[in-house]
Amino acid sequence: MKGLVFTELLEYVEENFGFDMADKIIENANLANDGAFTQAGNYPFEELVKLLSALSKELNIEIPKLLEIFGEHMFKKLISLNPQLKDNFNSSLDLISRVGDIIHPEVEKLYPGSDLPKFNLINRSENKIVIDYISSKHLEPFAIGLMKGSANFFNEKIIIAQEKIENITRFTLKLEK
Repeated sequence: MKGLVFTELLEYVEENFGFDMADKIIENANLANDGAFTQAGNYPFEELVKLLSALSKELNIEIPKLLEIFGEHMFKKLISLNPQLKDNFNSSLDLISRVGDIIHPEVEKLYPGSDLPKFNLINRSENKIVIDYISSKHLEPFAIGLMKGSANFFNEKIIIAQEKIENITRFTLKLEK
């Protein structure tokens, strides 16, 4: 997993809960590298799980909820790193529907070797999209947070539903009027 996720998670914890909390979760996670992450580095997914588990224990918030909250935060970071995205999309549904064919290829250029989930657009209308999420890591709550972050960015409200279809999670997103 790309280091950007790790560095941004630790920055998020510092900004919202203080340096001591970030230090404490690094210590409690027993990380192989003692929390020395770089944005461009690659790290085992299990290290992220250890950090999230430690944070979950400290804050008494379940990991899925933490992932969703962090996903919303991460969207802001990704937009700040890629300001041209603002001009290429008109709505959250427009952006989300193009993740697989526009956004992820750009991420791979910036961060070669990224292990990104696959997003396959199934259906699209003006106010609704259906998109499949395929990932061995099953970070659906993080994806939901990113989707909510996108909606916030475009000053929209979306309703997100999900269903499991074998190894796939199908998201249905509708714009609230």
